[in-house]
Amino acid sequence: MVSNFLFHRVNPKRDVLWDPMDISLFEKCIKYISGNFEVRQLEKLVAGKNSLQQKKKYATIVFDDGYKDNIEYAAPILDKYKIRASFYVVTDCIEKNIPTWTHILDHAFQFTNRNEIDLSCNFLPEHLKVQKLVGQRSKIEYVRKLKPALKKITDSQRVEVLECVQNFFNDVEFPDLMMNWNDLEQLKNAGHYIGSHTVSHSMLGNMNSEADVRKELISSGKKIEERLGYFPSTISYPVGSYDAVTIKLSKEAGYKMGLAVKQKVYDPAKHGLFEIPRIELYNEPWLKTRLRIDNIIGKASKLFNRR
Repeated sequence: MVSNFLFHRVNPKRDVLWDPMDISLFEKCIKYISGNFEVRQLEKLVAGKNSLQQKKKYATIVFDDGYKDNIEYAAPILDKYKIRASFYVVTDCIEKNIPTWTHILDHAFQFTNRNEIDLSCNFLPEHLKVQKLVGQRSKIEYVRKLKPALKKITDSQRVEVLECVQNFFNDVEFPDLMMNWNDLEQLKNAGHYIGSHTVSHSMLGNMNSEADVRKELISSGKKIEERLGYFPSTISYPVGSYDAVTIKLSKEAGYKMGLAVKQKVYDPAKHGLFEIPRIELYNEPWLKTRLRIDNIIGKASKLFNRR
């Protein structure tokens, strides 16, 4: 059994909507994982999955998105514990130094000084159709409801809402948060693996057009090949969104494996190579984080869902 531990940001700066993991907690995680699991790089582990010992506990460390704090704060800790991780990057975010759409959404509602907005789109639930939001608290409460709703609609509808938000809240500037290709080259040279997280962080399972899905998969892989010298073997599905078409097109594009989330351990004998589950870790109290690492929360959730 393999626990694939998923991280995003590691940073001392707090965020009320999507809090990065604090540096001290990240090191505590890595120290505990390295002391209680045999840690391998995911791509190497999957390639040699037939030689895994049945009773041994294995783990991998992976990151999604490509944030700059991955190399600033996380990489030195990984080096300290001699761990080689995998980083799955959104190539447009790397090329243009722009955050993912999920971060853009959060940041816009947090830092705009404007109150007028027209989100009366027919495809949004009635309680999310608003024309005015006064005060930061109301904006934060609203976007906490909006973001999960956007993950349930089609990708083109999500794009429409995001464009609307950016047009109304065009007073917001976005900080430089992403790694660049030099950073990724440095990680690669240090023994880490760079894989794809698509071109634009679009939810592949919610896209209507196979051509658009294919473009997200192929263009991101080719950009990594152009910059780093190889077409990646791994596609990490943004927001954990995928379906049978996503899997088919990922295989056709040339990927060898696809990563979901699912908050469960990976059993090579049961899980397909294009539905490899990961356990996401958050900026939470250590006790709760350890329960996630030890899969106690995952087992409890599975038991509860059966009832």
